[in-house]
Amino acid sequence: MGAAMAAINSIYSNTDANIVFYVVGLRNTLTRIRKWIEHSKLREINFKIVEFNPMVLKGKIRPDSSRPELLQPLNFVRFYLPLLIHQHEKVIYLDDDVIVQGDIQELYDTTLARGHAAAFSDDCDLPAAQDINRLVGLQNTYMGYLDYRKKTIKDLGISPSTCSFNPGVIVANMTEWKHQRITKQLEKWMQKNVEYV
Repeated sequence: MGAAMAAINSIYSNTDANIVFYVVGLRNTLTRIRKWIEHSKLREINFKIVEFNPMVLKGKIRPDSSRPELLQPLNFVRFYLPLLIHQHEKVIYLDDDVIVQGDIQELYDTTLARGHAAAFSDDCDLPAAQDINRLVGLQNTYMGYLDYRKKTIKDLGISPSTCSFNPGVIVANMTEWKHQRITKQLEKWMQKNVEYV
């Protein structure tokens, strides 16, 4: 919870924009989250606590003993944004470990081209990102995430050297997301991952 509060504080401290924070948690943490916010210096923020039901993931993820932390239910919240946040056309999703050092309004003002459901960072070419990824052993191309020895992966036609993206910061158009059925598409890929792993 401390990381999420640091993220919220970093946004709140650097903007004059009228922001509504949607803090997403599992049912057993919702009361604790509310108390944490209400008894901190963040009690003045405009926030809503939203429950994420992990049952939506049933049959869509398979335990992975090499990186079990990636399969925690809250890692999939970004896939279900339109189900969690109904009344906003444009939404910024941030992982709870993101610290914002500028005005979040600039990110919100990012223009999404007609027909685009979301924008995210492609940071393969940034020297700082490459240095950090090397130091902590992260991959930033699909070669680091997909097993190209499998025919089903090769058949996807994605080059192993294609830059992956950082899903920790997303600006999304909820109308377009729903129109293109992005959540359903993501669930289809999750299902394929379960079948082919």
